[in-house]
Amino acid sequence: MNRDELIIACFCLIDDVLPDILKGKRLRERGFGPRLSDSEVMTMEIVGTYLGYNQDKALFEYFQCHWNHFFPGLLQVDRSTFVRQAAKLWAVKERIWCLIRDTLLSSDPSTAIIDSFPLPVCQFARAPRCSRFKGEAGKGLDHTMRQTFYGFRLHAPIAWPGVITHLYLAAANVHEGEPACELTAGTTGLLLGDRNYWLPELKTRLRRLGIVLLTPFRTAKHAPPHSWSPILGRVR
Repeated sequence: MNRDELIIACFCLIDDVLPDILKGKRLRERGFGPRLSDSEVMTMEIVGTYLGYNQDKALFEYFQCHWNHFFPGLLQVDRSTFVRQAAKLWAVKERIWCLIRDTLLSSDPSTAIIDSFPLPVCQFARAPRCSRFKGEAGKGLDHTMRQTFYGFRLHAPIAWPGVITHLYLAAANVHEGEPACELTAGTTGLLLGDRNYWLPELKTRLRRLGIVLLTPFRTAKHAPPHSWSPILGRVR
């Protein structure tokens, strides 16, 4: 699939499911409609993110320069208008994702992976004077970069063969194990996690729900060989 086909397929999918989401209701109670349709804005966000354009400026300039024949309204709006419209559609995008997840994608709830990744809101050196998300963001450790950051951590379980089933946004200082029970609703069988999920109390709670949480030991120094574990032995 080339990029033309990707953009067209993404737009058609969003434009088809949007009426089912709205159920005859209007998103805007009054005023004129936007020059860019909501389906166009969400299509550019999704395709742009897939192509690696994670910043608003880069995404807007890319589509304005290369794809204005698909989205002619881009030549009549500025970047701030585009960004505001995209931000106000967050609830609609969430409902579209849930609809696609539940109706168009199939997953096996008996095998899943749970993990999280950092979402910094500013450079850590600016954190003491940063007013973004004041009272909501926190300081946490980025285990990949091995450095402290200021912001949030996004938690997500991924069911086989790679379907994200839930999302949970928490402050960076919230431990990975705290939202695990809420994120595993509907999951049964095996749940794989990294060392941060090595919590005996969490494993006990999940086992009562029919979930076997498999994680490495907190430290590799005290971890026994895999052959010592009957659960891991069966998995292998």
